[in-house]
Formats: sequence, structure tokens, C-alpha cells
Amino acid sequence: MKRAAGLTLIEVLVAMLLLALVSAAALAFVARGRATQRSGESLARLEETLDAAYAVLIDEIRMAGYLGLTTPGTPVDGASPLGATEASGLEVAGNCGPSLAHDLFQPLVAIDGEYAAAPGLPLGCRPSPEGRVVAGTDALIVRSAAAESTVAQAGRLQLETSLRSARLAADGAGRLGAEARWHDLEVSVFYVSADSTGRRNWPSLRRKRLLGGARPAFQDEELVSGIEDLQIEVGAEPAGGSTRLLRIWLGARSDVPEATEPDGRRHRQASRVVALRNARGPA
Repeated sequence: MKRAAGLTLIEVLVAMLLLALVSAAALAFVARGRATQRSGESLARLEETLDAAYAVLIDEIRMAGYLGLTTPGTPVDGASPLGATEASGLEVAGNCGPSLAHDLFQPLVAIDGEYAAAPGLPLGCRPSPEGRVVAGTDALIVRSAAAESTVAQAGRLQLETSLRSARLAADGAGRLGAEARWHDLEVSVFYVSADSTGRRNWPSLRRKRLLGGARPAFQDEELVSGIEDLQIEVGAEPAGGSTRLLRIWLGARSDVPEATEPDGRRHRQASRVVALRNARGPA
């Protein structure tokens, strides 16, 4: 009598084992592929974050000290050193500090490890959005005339410039003649907040920016979310050159979770060197 054809229990178990091994290998391959994709996405996000932050910082730094028609470094009528009482009619709202916008004697100032207007002089306006900065990060203050000329406007702090002189004004009234040009005064205080708008404990690069309105005022704005460090170093051009250079270090944190990282996020640092076109260098 012949035995019916079929699989024995051992053969079934062996087949199941082989199937399990193949499935496990396939799942591992898929997991590795997803991890690689996530890592690539994380790196791309970090590069985008850093590039966006550098684009804003470098554009403003290159303009530091620019005074329209007037040669950079020319004394500006109405300017006043940091901490001094602002001239009548040129007052700025926002409580950031007396003459923070008016100290055109120092077009670029880097403050080491402080949220401050100058070393040891904290800013009067609180960091946004929740009043916290990332400890140990630098602040950077940039002052200049806007690149493009404009029309005189009351309620905005502006520079009226000629080939020989410059003055601050906020009433829109000209004093330097028909050949003078008007430029909005641009002042930015860059810093790293411990929070982003609508997201606590997620750092961001922010700035206090001088704006116009009923009267000149500083207003806070978020520039790039995910920036967690800002460090500034000042130096001179190699070989004894007179050009001043600024090295900027930025640190960024990815918003793509990665289980392989100690805190679940990938971090990246980068640096750029910027030549100061109109200013001798920060204080």
C-alpha cells in the first residue's frame, strides 16, 4: 500500500523557519532603507536651516556701517553713544535700551555669551517668545543705512545723506538740500532664543528689528527655527591686511527624529567668514 504524497511535520517546520528568516531579512532591509532615507532627510533639513540663517546674517553684516552717499565712518548728526539719552524727536520705542539704534559710532557689535546691547549691559526688551535665550550663545548688533534709497517718511528713523554729511531724522523733513538721499536706518539685534513661536524648547534664531510706524520702535521676529547656537569671532585679513573679517559659527538641530542619536535629533555645526565692507570691525 502506497503512502499519500505530502509534507512531513519536519518539512513544514523547516519551510516556516526559512520563511521567517527571509521575512526578517526583508524587514531589516526595509528598516535600513528607511533609516538611510530619514538620515538623508535630516541632513538636508539641517543644511537648509543653516543656509537660511547664513543668508540673513551675511546680507546684513555686509551692509554694516553703510551710510548712503556719505563715506562710512562719517559722524552722523543726531547719533548718540549707547546708553546716552536719545535726541528729542528721535526717540525709539520698545524699551530695548537708550540709543541702541543711534550708536552709529559702532556699526557692528558682537557680545560674547550674553543677550545684551554691550558686554555687561543687558537689553531692556525681553527675548521672545517666552523670555529665554540659549545659554552661552552670542548676540550680534548690526547698524546701517538700507541699501536702497527711499522717500522721507515721518515716524521712521531715517538717514538723510549727502556727499559730505549725514543726519538722523524721524519727521520726514529734509535739511541737506535737493541732492541729498534718504535711507531707512536698519538696526538688528540677532540672538538665539530657547523657544520658537508656538513651540517651547525648540531653539530659533531671532532678531529685534528697528521698524517705523507712529514712531520708531523695535519689534521681535523669528528668522529660522532650529538654530541652537551662534558664535562670533573677529579677526584681520591674513598677511597683515587691513580688511576686517568676521567668522560666524552656527549650530542647528534637525526636526527629523533619529533613534540612533543620543537625544533623538541630529545636530550640525558650520562656519562662514564674512569680509566687512563698510565697518572696521565689531567692538
